[in-house]
Amino acid sequence: MPIHPNPQRVDDLERQVLALQAEAARRREAEAALRQSEREFTDFVENAAEGLHRVGADGTILWANKAELQMLGYGWEEYVGRHIAEFHVDAPVIGDILARLLAGETLYDYPARLRCKDGSVKHVLIHSNGYFEDGRLRYTRCFTRDATERRERDAALAQRDRILLDAPVAAALLAGPDFTFRLANRRYCELLGRAGIEGRTFLDVFPELRDSESLHLLEQVRRSGEMAQAEEMRMVLRDAHGAPCERFLKFSVEPLVQEDGERGLIVVAVDVTEHVRGRQQIERAHAERAELLAELTAASRAKDEFLAMLGHELRNPLSPIVTSLQLMRMRGDGVALRERGIIERQVEHLVRLVDDLMDVSRVTRGKIDLKLESVDIAQPLAKAVEMASLLLEQRRHRLDVDIEPGIVWEGDPVRLAQVVSNLLTNAARYTEPGGHVVLRACRADAQALRIAVADDGIGMAPELRAQVFDLFFQGKRSIDRAEGGLGIGLALVKNIVELHGGQVEARSEGKGRGSEFVVTLPLATPGCGAAPAAPPLPAAAMAVCRVMLVDDNIDGAETLARLLAAHGHEVRVFHEPIAALAAAAAFRPDLAVLDIGLPVLDGYELARRLRALLPGHRCRMVALTGYGQQADKARSEQAGFERHLVKPVNPDLVVRLAAGA
Repeated sequence: MPIHPNPQRVDDLERQVLALQAEAARRREAEAALRQSEREFTDFVENAAEGLHRVGADGTILWANKAELQMLGYGWEEYVGRHIAEFHVDAPVIGDILARLLAGETLYDYPARLRCKDGSVKHVLIHSNGYFEDGRLRYTRCFTRDATERRERDAALAQRDRILLDAPVAAALLAGPDFTFRLANRRYCELLGRAGIEGRTFLDVFPELRDSESLHLLEQVRRSGEMAQAEEMRMVLRDAHGAPCERFLKFSVEPLVQEDGERGLIVVAVDVTEHVRGRQQIERAHAERAELLAELTAASRAKDEFLAMLGHELRNPLSPIVTSLQLMRMRGDGVALRERGIIERQVEHLVRLVDDLMDVSRVTRGKIDLKLESVDIAQPLAKAVEMASLLLEQRRHRLDVDIEPGIVWEGDPVRLAQVVSNLLTNAARYTEPGGHVVLRACRADAQALRIAVADDGIGMAPELRAQVFDLFFQGKRSIDRAEGGLGIGLALVKNIVELHGGQVEARSEGKGRGSEFVVTLPLATPGCGAAPAAPPLPAAAMAVCRVMLVDDNIDGAETLARLLAAHGHEVRVFHEPIAALAAAAAFRPDLAVLDIGLPVLDGYELARRLRALLPGHRCRMVALTGYGQQADKARSEQAGFERHLVKPVNPDLVVRLAAGA
């Protein structure tokens, strides 16, 4: 018999099936959501930026995330499963941490030190609490934050503050836009006369410095962020009694970014008050002497320029003149013997004058070497007249000479002639054309000689007589500079006379009344007898040699070459060093006379290259130059030169050098 289901029952069953299916779907979705949440949570803790780890109740590390492992440098197997105390540097610290967690405490920012895999130590801050079941600790949850940089920063700030407080100079730390004193050491408070300033603003401490340079400097550094300083900042502060007190400070302000990001300032002050006041006194003293120093500087510069220009340049033309005179003597030409003799004497005196010009300091210190001999006083005076005669004739002066006969004098006749010729020249220059000049010489007493040169020229004011013997001093000149001169003649007169143990005096009754210069000398120069005459040098042997002469002064080189050739020597002349080097190997000179001041290569370098070109060949080197200082001679000797000849050279000496080659 067929069974017919109850329709109602069927509907109930269908509804139940659908409900079960829906519940199953919800459960599946919930499980999926739970799994997703677990995955996200796992990802969160595994990849969190902070270090995380879980520690069992016995101290064993149960789990650690990537940040924890990376911070300390360990792998999973090197860290997880080990006791946490193995990684703590300080055993008491980890013991305290575990004890507190076991007691149920929660830790915040607990400082600790952890040992990294590479042996370094990290400072960390730990946040941790425990998970308990039935009152028993199952494990602890720990967050580890790397605090190494923070600790180093805190230590640096603490050290900075200690340095500021202990600094040997006044120092302060200001913070904020109103410049609040965070720190101020004892020296700062003492220097500025304030106490208890920490926590107060700059203007609260120093109300008198509103709109001052110091406040502007603080504002400038805060605004620009760049360090600034004032070397001598003037401050006027009030003392304890309210009286103004002026100080000068070296004020240095440096920007500083503080830990809270606020821009602060470090101020360092050094008291330079005494230094400034001392300098001001010195400056006032210098100002009083400024005009004198300017005059001295100008005189020194004039001397240096004068000597540099004149000394060397005079030597070059003198060399060919001296050599030409020697050639004229060799030819035995009887024409113009008197004129040639005058030239020879004038050149001799000019050479002596140039020698003095090259070392004025030696002259003023009395370092001239005197060549003493006994002579009739008429001889050097006649030579002096001859030396000054040209100027006297040009200006049409009448010269009267009155010399007491029979006076024998012991001294340097050439220097005395120089003295008297300078006095005659001076008289000729400062006397109007057609004037009258008188030279007188007589015994002043049994031990002394008196020489006077008088003129009827422009005369001297009293203040001029006090300066007339100063080096480079010259009286006022007319616009045509007819007087001439270099301002050295009378200074030489004074020094040479004093070297002989005498004295010189300038006399004048005033402007337009003429002048007289009176020299008083002992008949015998004190301190030494007359030097014996030097024995004549033996005549040069007539050995013929090859001479290389290198000099860019064409006249000087050619005349010296003709002189050597006249003595039978084979001479090659070169005016520039490259040509001399090119011919050296073929010519093979026995003697090389080299000018030091050559173009392109100087004489020192030329000598070195000649030696390299002539290995095994003996060639003597002789330096030729316009400079005759001791340092110049020493340098020539160091460079291997056999002799150092100063222009104008003595022709006989060069001939003898060639003969001995």
